[in-house]
Amino acid sequence: MSMRFTGKIRAISLKEGKTGLGFIDSDRPIPGHEGDILFFGDKLIGIGIEYVERADLVEFSVTEWKRKDGTIQKIAEEVRFLNKSISLTGVINWVSVEKGNGFIKPDKPLDNLNKDLFFFKEDLEEIEIENIAKGDKVEFIVQIINYRDGRVIKSVKNIRLLAAKVNQTTESLTNTPTSDIELVTNSPISHIKLVSNSPTSDIETLNLKLVKEKICLSLGSYKTLSDPSEFEDYTFMILRLLGIHSLYQYDKKNQAGRADGFFIIGSLAVMYDCTLRNNFEEHKKEQIENYVNKLKNSQITIDFRLTDGGVRKKTLQIQGKNCQVWIISKNITRELYDVDGIRVKEVSIQDLIKVFNKRLYSDAFEEDELSANLAVIDKS
Repeated sequence: MSMRFTGKIRAISLKEGKTGLGFIDSDRPIPGHEGDILFFGDKLIGIGIEYVERADLVEFSVTEWKRKDGTIQKIAEEVRFLNKSISLTGVINWVSVEKGNGFIKPDKPLDNLNKDLFFFKEDLEEIEIENIAKGDKVEFIVQIINYRDGRVIKSVKNIRLLAAKVNQTTESLTNTPTSDIELVTNSPISHIKLVSNSPTSDIETLNLKLVKEKICLSLGSYKTLSDPSEFEDYTFMILRLLGIHSLYQYDKKNQAGRADGFFIIGSLAVMYDCTLRNNFEEHKKEQIENYVNKLKNSQITIDFRLTDGGVRKKTLQIQGKNCQVWIISKNITRELYDVDGIRVKEVSIQDLIKVFNKRLYSDAFEEDELSANLAVIDKS
């Protein structure tokens, strides 16, 4: 068996009409080779090169490549990704309620095999398998799992509907006399009009349901965000919608090396940072250490921006609080490590939205309950 190496992606080159390539920074010296090692996109296992990002962790073997000029160069092959998660969209291509599973056809293939992705009902978020059907548009996370025996498994998680089905919404109206509902043809379902000869209480109940559905659907727009600054603002909005009152967003003009924000709710104190990177650990290592050190103090002073554009300083007492560092991403929620009682986590924006949806549909959701939900969000 050939020797295996590990490393991280240093650079990627994608040019139209040419085979994609990149370079890997190996964790240990490669005999007979110096510097980063070249790989070609067709040597990747499990995903296409368009999904590769700088700092992705990989495992690979080394072979020799004969160049056109006759010289020999060592290159990486059988490049496998470690802890790689990818956010995708697609459509339900087949589903079996009896078996509790189905297949999703991605909008964009993960690799040249272009196979549908298998899922279990347990991988669905906020919807039961009985309520999905072929053709439904979904968003989901794919985890690339590489086994030592060479198998590559694509595990689908966190499947969410991107849009409510029109037939489901209209079915909820069937118990109302048709004379009381005016459907505007060729218009979105949001243009359903209620005529005043229906009881007022029925109108309010129905409108409230539609409003809640539209709020939940609109929050799924985070999937389209590709600008880090917009993702930071979106995250702040979600935290505010959750009902966190002691919430502060750091001034972006003086943010070098600082977190994106800080909040306190109940006994929980969190310094958070937002990222669109799939593998950020090495990139944010020093920043996370800085955040942890700040939370070790009995108080913290922050410069945060005001709604009128101004900047203000505020000192907050955090002694005795459950202090945590969150790296908020589009990936999965997980605990990274613990430093002297300060827990460092990756927190999925999807899971924060899930907490918001729970609060939206609850008759009572006190601050203590919200604080408890957020404190153990990686275990929920």
